[in-house]
Amino acid sequence: GRSHVIHLSERGRDLRDRAIRLFGSGDLHRTTVAMDEAGRRLSVYFLTQLGLNTSFGVIVGVGLYFIGVPNPLLWGILGALLRFVPYVGSWIAAALPVVLAAAVEPGWSMAIWTAVLYAVTELIMGQAVEPLVYGHSTGLSPIAVIIAAIFWTWIWGPIGLIISTPLTLCLVVLG
Repeated sequence: GRSHVIHLSERGRDLRDRAIRLFGSGDLHRTTVAMDEAGRRLSVYFLTQLGLNTSFGVIVGVGLYFIGVPNPLLWGILGALLRFVPYVGSWIAAALPVVLAAAVEPGWSMAIWTAVLYAVTELIMGQAVEPLVYGHSTGLSPIAVIIAAIFWTWIWGPIGLIISTPLTLCLVVLG
């Protein structure tokens, strides 16, 4: 674990040094400050996203446990991981437990409660919690995040969607 962190930080420094050479050494200090700021903002962004996605997973896992869906821990972990895929991840994560709930119980109440749990949790996280948290941590407005997501998805498809916010953050800081 620790050697990976050291290796990654060395790679990060190497990348930063290459970028500085690319942007020219005429304004070395400003370039270095901008790169460090981009790195700091990205770290904050990823840690914030990890915290929010973990919260989502915990809420969903606990909710599924009380609803009675089998393997709530698995669905909670899967929900947290899939939430890293913007806009569609949560809904993909919800599909499996909803289908499972429909299969496990003869009536529809378990499946409906499961769908409601995911929908309400995602709406509260996506519409209320995230804009408040990300507005402060990244300095990007929610509209900028949405426009960036559309732009990068148009250019690179699903991969563009996943990396849209970090990529835009870097460009804003470098700009």
